[in-house]
Order: sequence, then structure tokens, then C-alpha cells
Amino acid sequence: MRIAISCHPTQGGSGVVATELAMALGDRDHDVHLVSDERPFRLDDDAPLEFHRVNVTDYPLFRYPPHDLCLANQLADLVIERDIQIIHAHYAVPHAVSAMLAADIVQPHPVKVVTTVHGTDITLVGSHHDFYRVCRHAMSRCDGLTAVSQWLCDRTQEEFDLPVAPHVIPNFVDCDRFTADNHDIDENTDELILLHASNFRPVKRVCDVVRVFAAVQHHTPARLMMVGDGPERGLAGELAAELGIADRVDFVGPQFDMGDVYRNAHIFLLLSDYESFGLSALEALACGTPVVASRSGGLIEVVEDHVTGRLCPVGQIQQIADAVLGIWADRAAWRQMSDTAPKAARRVYCKDKIVPQYEKFYEGILHAAQV
Repeated sequence: MRIAISCHPTQGGSGVVATELAMALGDRDHDVHLVSDERPFRLDDDAPLEFHRVNVTDYPLFRYPPHDLCLANQLADLVIERDIQIIHAHYAVPHAVSAMLAADIVQPHPVKVVTTVHGTDITLVGSHHDFYRVCRHAMSRCDGLTAVSQWLCDRTQEEFDLPVAPHVIPNFVDCDRFTADNHDIDENTDELILLHASNFRPVKRVCDVVRVFAAVQHHTPARLMMVGDGPERGLAGELAAELGIADRVDFVGPQFDMGDVYRNAHIFLLLSDYESFGLSALEALACGTPVVASRSGGLIEVVEDHVTGRLCPVGQIQQIADAVLGIWADRAAWRQMSDTAPKAARRVYCKDKIVPQYEKFYEGILHAAQV
């Protein structure tokens, strides 16, 4: 199939999943074109696809650069010049909107539009009054709509009451890259290594991560590694300094090879208000790192409480810290979780199981258009 995938380039889950899907489809001999504002964070140099940067014209008449129109125009050019069959938009705003406009522009070319909703495009952006109608229109008009978890599917229907509910295709992990094979961190050490990775947006509650670490390190030697960057990076650093733990908290910025990062931690923390899925939690599990996460959103579909990690109420700092300490105090329990986590991830979420679901979804849409 000839597929154009449009996504954000950043380290958030939607951009990572879109890029990983594009590379996987290219590996499976599809003609794939990845379209984004800049080279996506996870795109390999030798990926079997073509990358197209969105060229945004900054004309003095416009108060703000017309990004969405330029994206639509570039997608339309691709459809015409490369005979694209499927435009797959990851994130409802602006990608689905621009994809629908591109499809209208190239009529009567029979291109089909698929949209995948990832979370905040529905729960924060799309549900806002200023975007609601345009977001609902794009999702209702596209030829196929998917959601990355059952929780997000249900939430999308609650917010938008669409004519057809999204089809659930969960996020996935490259089980060759994210593997526990080299998870040789010393479980017998006295020092507990905690890890958090995110885009540091408010929904991630990174200051809660710092507070939980502060509570934990009162009871056991520990270090915290904070991977990523974003709007609350400064707040988290200031809080660590206020709590007197700055010397044990390492802010290391975005990391490309996250597999090694996960494998060098004992426990991964993801304490968000909610996650539509929790891709970083899945990657940690695949690497054999137990996860302590919020009991909210799609995380309850990814982390099995008391089996691959712990699920705790949002914002309950002491309860979360107690869960971390409980796992660490019983090293046999930690080892059991560490051994079980990658098996659970591989059983359901390896890319070889999920990517064919996207192929089948595309094929169904193309077949329906021919009937």
C-alpha cells in the first residue's frame, strides 16, 4: 500500500507511535511517506521510508504562520504526485483536519483518510470549545478512526458522540529494541534507581514524581533519573532543590536509546493525571522494569497491579511512595515483577502483533471503497 503518515515530531506518545508505525510498515514493504514539521525524534537514519518536512510559508499578511494549510497542501501534493492511497493522521488537531482538507482538494482521487486519536487531542484540545466542532467534524468525516486504548475509545464517545465509535488498536513496542535481555541492573544493591520519562507537561505531574522520590529516599538510598524536557522541567528542578534532594535527582534531557535507560532502572514512575495508554510504561515493562503508575486512564490496561507493577490513586504521594518501598523491600517480589513484565508486554503488545491490525484496517477501508 501507498501510505502517508502525518504526525507531531516530538517525544510524546503520538509522535513516537506514528514514527514507529511508519518504520514498521516500511519494513513490511509498503511505500511509506512520513510528514512532519521536523524530523521526528524516533526516526532512524536508515528507516525504509521517505520523510517530508512541512514547509510553512511565513507571509507578512498572516499574524501567525498558516501551518495547517501548508500541511494540507503538502499532503495533497503527495497524494497527486505519489498516488497515495491512505493518509493516516495521528492526532485529531491539526493532522486529521489537514488530512480531510487534502482529501477534498484532490477529489476525485480516491484517497482515504484514517485518524488515530492519542489522548490529549481528545481530552484537552479537542474537547475545548474553540476546537470542538472542527475536531468532531474531522473525526466524523474520516474513512476510519482508531483509538490507542479502550479507555480512550470510551472517552471519545463520551465527549463527541460520534456516528461510529473508534476501532481500538493499542500502542505497541518494538520487542527487538525494548528487551529485557540485558537487564542486568543489580537487584542486591542498597541504592534504588527510580526513573521517569515524559514531555514534562502539567498532566504528567512531574513534581509528584519528585515528591514521591523525596519520601522514598528517607527510607532507602536512592537516585532519580528524569528523562525528557518540557514546560515543568524548571518547576521540578526547583522543587528538588527546595526539598534538599537536588544532588540525587538527575535531569538528563531527551534520550534516543531509551532501551538502555529503562534497563538501568529498578522501577519506572508514571504518575500522570491520566494516560490514554502509557507508551513509556509499556516500554519499561518490555525492558523488565516494574512500573508504579496512576490508577487512571489507559494505564490500567497496560500495568497489571501486583503483577507487573503497582497502580495507585493520582496524587497520593505517601501511598505511591509506600508502593515503591514495598516492591523494593521484597527483592523476590521485585524479581518476579521484573521477570513477568516483558512476558506480559510481548504477549499482547509487540509490533509484530499490532502492525498487522493496522494493515487489516487499511485494507478494509480500501476494499469498502471498491465495493
